[in-house]
Amino acid sequence: MWLAPWFLLGLAGLALPVWLHRFARHTEERQPFASSMFLEPAEIRRSRRHELRYWLLLLLRLALLALIVLAFAGPMWRTTAAPGQGGNTLHVIVMDTSLSMQREGVWERAQRRAMELVGEVRGASRGMLVAADHRLNVLVQPVFASDAGRLRAAVQQLEPGFSRLDYGALVAGSVSWAPGPGETLQLHLVSDMQQSASPLRFADLSLPPGVRLVLEDVGAGDAAGNARVAAAAEDARTPGTLEVRLEGDPAAIDGRTLVVEVNGEVKERRRLSAASANAVEHVVLGQLPVGEHRLTARLEPADVLPADDARYALLRRVEPRVLVIAANVQDDDARYFSAALQALARPRFAVETAQPGALTTRQLGDFAAVVVSDAGLVNDAAAKALGEYVRGGGALMMTLGPRAAQLRQVPVSGAKLAGGAARTASGKPSRVAELEQSHAILREPGAWLRIRFFRHVAVEPPEGARVLMAFENGTPLMLEQELGEGRMLVFASPLDRQWNDLAIHPLFVRFVAEATAWLAGARFDAAAATVGLALDATSLRRGGGQVFDPDGQRTTMLTGDERSLRFVPQMPGFYEVRGGGRSDFIAVNPDPRESLLAPLDEDARARWLALQQPATAAARADGVASGTERLVPIWFWLLLAAVALAFVEPLVANYHLSVRREA
Repeated sequence: MWLAPWFLLGLAGLALPVWLHRFARHTEERQPFASSMFLEPAEIRRSRRHELRYWLLLLLRLALLALIVLAFAGPMWRTTAAPGQGGNTLHVIVMDTSLSMQREGVWERAQRRAMELVGEVRGASRGMLVAADHRLNVLVQPVFASDAGRLRAAVQQLEPGFSRLDYGALVAGSVSWAPGPGETLQLHLVSDMQQSASPLRFADLSLPPGVRLVLEDVGAGDAAGNARVAAAAEDARTPGTLEVRLEGDPAAIDGRTLVVEVNGEVKERRRLSAASANAVEHVVLGQLPVGEHRLTARLEPADVLPADDARYALLRRVEPRVLVIAANVQDDDARYFSAALQALARPRFAVETAQPGALTTRQLGDFAAVVVSDAGLVNDAAAKALGEYVRGGGALMMTLGPRAAQLRQVPVSGAKLAGGAARTASGKPSRVAELEQSHAILREPGAWLRIRFFRHVAVEPPEGARVLMAFENGTPLMLEQELGEGRMLVFASPLDRQWNDLAIHPLFVRFVAEATAWLAGARFDAAAATVGLALDATSLRRGGGQVFDPDGQRTTMLTGDERSLRFVPQMPGFYEVRGGGRSDFIAVNPDPRESLLAPLDEDARARWLALQQPATAAARADGVASGTERLVPIWFWLLLAAVALAFVEPLVANYHLSVRREA
């Protein structure tokens, strides 16, 4: 077997020394002579004899050239090892580069141990280096011991990151590291052996057959000395007050300082005690202007794991605009909707009431949600504008009233309406019989059962729609639809006292406000992400832009393509997305499980190692129990032989030259 068979073409160069020896010119030597006057002229006859000369020297030169060519072709000698005897080994050195490896002293020990493992790659065995966090990155493909310098250089340059390692994902990825013929795979996991890195199912740690796992523990052995800022968010009950939750070792918090910054300006510096551990600190921020504010809460000075000492969050002071469409802005339905939306304390809606013509003349993208009091008010042009708005990420709530009863289908939604008199049912009041209690806007199922509906528009739910409420006869009362990037609610009865008594119940205000807030939630919620986890940038409601990391370096480009509106943040801090005339921030924090430094106990490690299947069993399953093939590289020995011949050839050449001169 040859690693580089194309080098064998160099054997054609063996013809060169043969040609030189066969056609070498004979140099005539001049000898002094007294006089040629008494010699008769004669015809000079010349002949060239082509014969090989100096056979020993020729053979040496041919052997030298052949050995060099064969060594570069990389010959491998195939042998068979008896069952139970080891062949070559592929040493896969996996270095844990997750955030917890930044703990004081851990990474230095990891690098030293990795260097020792590189030194154990000898003979015909090979070594491979992999960096493992939220992804598996092969830094050095399998190389022989002669190229161990590449492994050492990669280990020296490697640094831990900020994401999380899952041992289950590591084991699943190891399937692709197939050893070569005659090799066994030995996986060296250089890690601090965090307990929180274990998968939910212990069975996910089962290694592929034939893989031998070696746990190289470089951790500190305990979880002491670390504290972190677990959360930082505004108090929902007290606007303007920040809640900061601290977790970790009380001794690591005692005497440290909590620093709170808003947009880079320090708002609070508070001395902490051991009692602050696993507790909540309240910080008064005061009134913040309308807009998006970057909040940082961190502990000073740094502890044994500085990467989790800070927490990043975004505080948005926004007043989402809601457009209410009614036939007359002074009608009851318009006033009911406006009053209900303005009753919500948080978020505080800025409500604007307008007639149907505003749907085609106003920029709907400026509104967090649009409420239409009767679907029959929407003409074709308005339906087109509303459809584009919803599919682009907008939120729409539409009720079906007297005008909608004359339609064949609901605008934008596409839901079909029942024909003839079945559109409006009168007589005995209908009540809600089925209700999706798990939905965020239906928190009071008992209150809905008391609402009387005298009339409603019978609607057939389209494909993909979700029925949230239905009457006794199964007719839907409320539908939820996802259209493109937006959402839509269809309510089959208007806010008219001749149709129902919803408006006189306390439930009405909460329902309208919470439904609108839920619909438009993604349009005013601050964007947040976790290091190492993909972020769907469609939540930013933008067509694209350039993404800059917390250091101000451009990391990726988001285009309008839905598939490209995803990226994976690599470090904590505030990412910025610029484009389209605006700038959006994303608060990125490390995975909280990386701060849990408790190591795997001995029992868990023993159970993990017990899951691996011995190599002999794997070989038996493959039907090769009679012996294991191994490939032994012999290029090194050929090169040594070539070096030896390179010293012998000048000696033989000098010998022939001296004999020729004496002759």
